[in-house]
Amino acid sequence: MIKPQNTKLGDMIELALPAGTIKEAIAAFRAGADAVYFGMKDFSARKGAGNFSEEDLSRIRRYALENDRKIYITVNTLIDDKDLPRLYDMLSTISKYGCDGLIVQDLGVANIVRRDFPSLPLHGSTQLAVHTSAGVKALQGLGFERVVLSRELNLDEIASIRKECPDIELKVFIHGALCYGFSGLCMASHCITGRSANEGSCAQICRSWFCDEETGKRYYPFSLEDLDAGLCVRKLMDIGIDSLKVEGRLKGPEYVDAVTRYYRAIIDGKDEKPYHHGVSVSFQRKAGPGFLLPLHPGHRIMTTGPYPGHRGERIGCILDQRGRKILVETDRKIKAYDGLMVLLSDKGLAEPYRFSAKPGEAQGNRTILFLPDDTRLPKGADLFMISDSSLNMKAISETELPLMKKNIGARIRIEKEQISVSAGNLQESYPCNVSASENSPEKALRTIFSQSGTYSVQLSPINIENTIGDCYINPSELKKIRRDFMEKLASSEKDEHHYEAKVERHESTQLPPRQRLDGERTPWNTDGVVIDGRTYISFPAVRYEEANLFRKMEEKLKTIKNPLVGLNNIGDIIFAQKHPEYDYFADIYLYLPNREAAVLLKEAVPSLVGGYLWIEREEYEEPWPFKPTVDTSYRPALFISRACYRHDGLGLSCADCKRHNTFHAEQNGRHYVIYADDCTTIVREEKKEQRKWTVPSQMQ
Repeated sequence: MIKPQNTKLGDMIELALPAGTIKEAIAAFRAGADAVYFGMKDFSARKGAGNFSEEDLSRIRRYALENDRKIYITVNTLIDDKDLPRLYDMLSTISKYGCDGLIVQDLGVANIVRRDFPSLPLHGSTQLAVHTSAGVKALQGLGFERVVLSRELNLDEIASIRKECPDIELKVFIHGALCYGFSGLCMASHCITGRSANEGSCAQICRSWFCDEETGKRYYPFSLEDLDAGLCVRKLMDIGIDSLKVEGRLKGPEYVDAVTRYYRAIIDGKDEKPYHHGVSVSFQRKAGPGFLLPLHPGHRIMTTGPYPGHRGERIGCILDQRGRKILVETDRKIKAYDGLMVLLSDKGLAEPYRFSAKPGEAQGNRTILFLPDDTRLPKGADLFMISDSSLNMKAISETELPLMKKNIGARIRIEKEQISVSAGNLQESYPCNVSASENSPEKALRTIFSQSGTYSVQLSPINIENTIGDCYINPSELKKIRRDFMEKLASSEKDEHHYEAKVERHESTQLPPRQRLDGERTPWNTDGVVIDGRTYISFPAVRYEEANLFRKMEEKLKTIKNPLVGLNNIGDIIFAQKHPEYDYFADIYLYLPNREAAVLLKEAVPSLVGGYLWIEREEYEEPWPFKPTVDTSYRPALFISRACYRHDGLGLSCADCKRHNTFHAEQNGRHYVIYADDCTTIVREEKKEQRKWTVPSQMQ
């Protein structure tokens, strides 16, 4: 994007923070955030967060407008047909107050917004797994104004996308948790627990331990380190990224405050070191630059090691222990009620021993601490601070913030035995006792009728027509009249539009069982497979050399008579639009969760002849533009990851890698096969009949 001239350094890029509740939103704004993003009570990818009610939205929208800040609302789950009316009502509510961007994953949501709520700017969620320029251009063609890029991209790839897509806003994650699989493509939670990550209920399978079946060793091969891009922010600013995004809608105001101050300092060219302690102790696993730095052979291992949880800040080590007293050496003063932790070894993993600080005698950098029990802690063990008692924030009350109101001009007419009130399209008359007085009633009328309570509308300006002169009207009567009128006015202002399915029916092709379209090691097949005389070929959902891929597919398709091409990535729309001579279908990773998504894809790709219903769905509700293929027997890959299982998961050297590796793991009686091909990892579940190797003796 072309940046405006004559701006301050920190104005060149937006800092966007997460808000699980309105408390985090205010903490972020007060600490220097330019924007916050949050979900409403429904259709949020973080069901565990408090999320926002309509009243919360009203308050934070008014605060943001009055303080030149922005709010983005996440509607980033996949929606079922039966839930489209409820989604529509929520979009109506959001539209009433407005926002600076609606962050969506479901193309069906985008279709409804484009058609019925055009005032809401569309932003593409990272759940869309957009990691190529074609993906960005495809969303731009669908009306999106901003795209949140996948967290798997490095700085060079981000710069390339920025160069190829100069006239759309780009947003990049800079801090917080990293998923093992590409966001939006992860099926581990759904397949193992029945909880859908794409519906906001991720069970965080990647943070649980597995057992390597070759060695019998327990480990956390899929638990990636947290992202801390402090060293990369300046480069992202130079690239011309429009917005920097911090992850963490499940975290509290202390986290939001600390992280905001840390990155605000970096963006503004100030010293960020004083703020890093707060970042570490509020919440942080082992952390690093993630994928932002290119993953050269022998790169630093990106997994968390034997402990996948909050580590805080290492402040020293244990020197000695006598009963419940321990002697520690630290480089930071320990205060009463600071949260401390020591990691204890447990069969190759690490178990946290946490306790609240009760410090005793201190001399120099050595302090005696009192433990709450008789646990023996190993000498030399690292001591971590996981919370700082001095950083606890005073919680604000959301009721401290005024509601956002819609001003509606009103006219009040005073007559001998009644009062008439009109505003908007509403006019009401009320019988009223009016008695003689030497004072004018206008001040009392303005004071009472300007009050609006929790209603989203207020009367302003108020014009008063007094036909009888000075008089007295009982205030309790006026308040009763105001309440009745405001109730009717608020109801009349409600959007009475409701969801209606607008679908044109097309001929469709029923697709074969999806398992038959898999490649030998991938859940897609770029070589093609012949089924019932027709060749099915599909794009990979994940790719890094996209231009080369498109060229190879063009050459391949020239050799195939009447192919049926599967689209697995939003960027494939660009290829399909360039080559309308082929028939296409929405494959399993270009999700069809509802009819509206199918309508949008059919509009974008007229030669689309069908598609698989989203693989976490077993049924759909008519009408649809075409009949989707339902395949409940297909078992998708659990993870598709850019983290190399061989190097990052097992810690093996890159020096002797054969580029194509197969591994096996077990967890709670379930068995998994892991393919690590050219540093990309695909994890699938194995059934007994598929296993062609012997369990090592140590596992029997």
